[in-house]
Amino acid sequence: MVSSDRILKSLTFPIQYLEIGEALARELHQDVEELYRYCGIDLPRPFMPWQTINGLQMQRALAHFLAQCPPGPPPLVTFMAHFPVTTHGPVGMLAITSANLGEALQGALKYSSLVMPAFDMRRHDVGDETHVIIERKYDFGPINDFFTETVVMAPLKIMPFLTRPVSGGTVYLMHSPMGDPAEYEAAFGVKFVFNARQNKFVLPRQDLSIPLIAPSRASHLLMKATLEQQSQARQDMKPTSREVKRRLQTAVRQKQLLDADALAEVLAMSPRTLSRRLKDEGTTLPQLRTEVGIEYAEVLLLETDKPIAQIAHAAGFADAAAFTRAFKRATGKTPSQLRGGTSSADTPIQTTSTQGSDT
Repeated sequence: MVSSDRILKSLTFPIQYLEIGEALARELHQDVEELYRYCGIDLPRPFMPWQTINGLQMQRALAHFLAQCPPGPPPLVTFMAHFPVTTHGPVGMLAITSANLGEALQGALKYSSLVMPAFDMRRHDVGDETHVIIERKYDFGPINDFFTETVVMAPLKIMPFLTRPVSGGTVYLMHSPMGDPAEYEAAFGVKFVFNARQNKFVLPRQDLSIPLIAPSRASHLLMKATLEQQSQARQDMKPTSREVKRRLQTAVRQKQLLDADALAEVLAMSPRTLSRRLKDEGTTLPQLRTEVGIEYAEVLLLETDKPIAQIAHAAGFADAAAFTRAFKRATGKTPSQLRGGTSSADTPIQTTSTQGSDT
């Protein structure tokens, strides 16, 4: 069921996203005002950077784009051609002023909810690969698949700013292709796997050290300070919970254990203050630790053949039994069911040159 208009209206997106629809309308010699009327947007113009649109307007804007998109390649190809990385505002500027791909990715993940509140994004490292998983939080109805494609591909717009191409990359999408799968790969230079088990992109970990062509430490710090101010101003951001979860995710990747005292120290507060702030945001440290562990375990279950007991230990659980109980509470499936469950929707569609699969 599509999320209610009330829920979608509660989401906030940067006004800059409308520039994509404007660019297509001008290219097709269409009336830009029709886009605004269709979306129900009545704001003073020219638009200012601090102005926003809501989730319902975003839904209508993407539906309008699909309706006006010319026939030919998959809509994503046309959409991303009109999507500069700077559309993300300070988040995009933070990325292109980073020292390397890893730093750009870290900043994009940390501040992604400021520009894309409809999706959760997280990183997990598995062997020599980095997996960036994107999960949709709300139902946008008929545009769900297209919306997901745009969000999965948006971070990869950093590629032209690298000093050399990545050595490999694969995009996994849970839905069927919206056009010829080969045209996706030809347009973006990475492999595509459709009808996969997760929405994500996967890069070789070694490629995170690739430098950017025009890093700027001063500009990077300025953008970071701007984004920190925006985060603090947003009451729905739950800043302490998000920062604790981010640090727990990093600790899991690095096979480290962060207790309450260590977390409080790096966050420059007492353990008591940390506990109180998490409570005010509706969570606890054990809950966040379990959430991070379950998310990491999901990736290991799908991407490796490690024994469940070993995965339980890597995810921070005392034993396999405790892990299984927690996993089923969180996901509705046991670890074995997630790993072994298949259906027709789990059969991946790949481009002709793709050799791997999302298992």
